[in-house]
Amino acid sequence: MIHLELLRYELKAKRRSILYFCLGLIAWGGLITSLYPTVSGIEAFSDYWGQFPDTLKNLFGGHEINILRAEGYITLEYYQLFLPLIIAAFAFSFAAFCVARARENGTLEILLSHPIERRDYAITSFVALTAGVALLTLVAVGTVMIVSFFLNIDISYAGQLEFAASVFLLNLGLGGACLFASCALKGVGQVYAVGVTLFAASYLVNFLANNWTVFRILDHGLPFHYYDPYATMTSGGFSWTGVAYHLPVAIIFATLSVLALQRKDIVN
Repeated sequence: MIHLELLRYELKAKRRSILYFCLGLIAWGGLITSLYPTVSGIEAFSDYWGQFPDTLKNLFGGHEINILRAEGYITLEYYQLFLPLIIAAFAFSFAAFCVARARENGTLEILLSHPIERRDYAITSFVALTAGVALLTLVAVGTVMIVSFFLNIDISYAGQLEFAASVFLLNLGLGGACLFASCALKGVGQVYAVGVTLFAASYLVNFLANNWTVFRILDHGLPFHYYDPYATMTSGGFSWTGVAYHLPVAIIFATLSVLALQRKDIVN
């Protein structure tokens, strides 16, 4: 079901994009983490954060965050919004490239003229997307862990690994939704629109739900409800609830991608 030659082609075709994203994550994650020792002992930094209203704090990760703790600082400065946004941007781009972009430039028609079933094409594209998201996640979290080790930053490495699983599953689900859009819709712009809308709407509803109970029922059906970096890193236990949500969502979108591509007219 997984076509190895197609898998190599898709990953090779996006190797520069993967490299640039990895380099950016290393630079940004290394910088953010290395700055923590300069602010960890400054009480004024915590006092400044404490002056923000809880409503605004919830936009950046929650009012319960201890910003002088390494996990709190990294959540606020990196993990809560910027890291999932960066990896999601890659996932959206990769999903669009696999089908919608390939259809626009004629590559999809050429590839499917070979003995490759449309079902296998969609499944292989999902596996390639999974590999790309996993690599970026490992690079991002691994950079934080390595810098923390050399700078003697007191951080839970087990918590970092649990967070890595959380952000990976979040973006796998978002990427799966975009792959489905790539298979079902016609244009690359439409794929990006689906991804950006889903990301922004989920983040906004999660923010609203943390402040007003009327939004909580809706929030339970969206991915950011199950994404809480600070709690994941500090609770001392893995969140299986997030796995129970994100993994089925990713599988469902992979299945829908197969069905959509089988029905798709690939000729422009």
